[in-house]
Amino acid sequence: MKSEPLLQARALACERGGRPVLELPALTLARGAGLWLRGRNGCGKTTLLRALAGLLTPAQGQLWRAPAAGLLYLGHTLAVKDELSVAENLQSLAELGDLDARPAALQAALQRWQLWPRRHQPARRLSQGLRRRVSLARLDLAAQRPLWLLDEPFDALDDEGQDLLAEALLRQRARLGAWVLSSHQGLPARLEGVATLWLDREARA
Repeated sequence: MKSEPLLQARALACERGGRPVLELPALTLARGAGLWLRGRNGCGKTTLLRALAGLLTPAQGQLWRAPAAGLLYLGHTLAVKDELSVAENLQSLAELGDLDARPAALQAALQRWQLWPRRHQPARRLSQGLRRRVSLARLDLAAQRPLWLLDEPFDALDDEGQDLLAEALLRQRARLGAWVLSSHQGLPARLEGVATLWLDREARA
């Protein structure tokens, strides 16, 4: 017997300023799945992610999430505060997102993302890639959220950071969670074969 999908959309249409930006005939996301949104800038990748997260109301269509499908949405803009340390930023983000903010969980996340030696360092002294890691370390605190929606999570990451993110995405699928992400760049080799959804035919051609 097939398990219930985490997410389904039918005949979805979204607008920006009264103008259509996205039309999606159908989408089904099963447990243990990953989906890569592709397309040129302005084709609706962020719009779709926000609609799937419930942050934007579609102009038409149906959107359904499994009742137990708690989600985590990480937008492209980093919510890292310059005046806080690395550890303080992660704790603040965890508390704001109602994630696992226990000291042991925070330490484990910082260690896994290779941020523990920098835990007392002010965020203003970090590179953009390291600031991205601080933001993404929340993924380790969101193991109980079966659905992750990530807008350009690979942006600014170096090779090590990309590999760490790929590991987090693989762990999420292994525990039968799922994710949808957008990325303007290629995915690491470890994620090859993930399902792809092109949001503009022009880019695919």
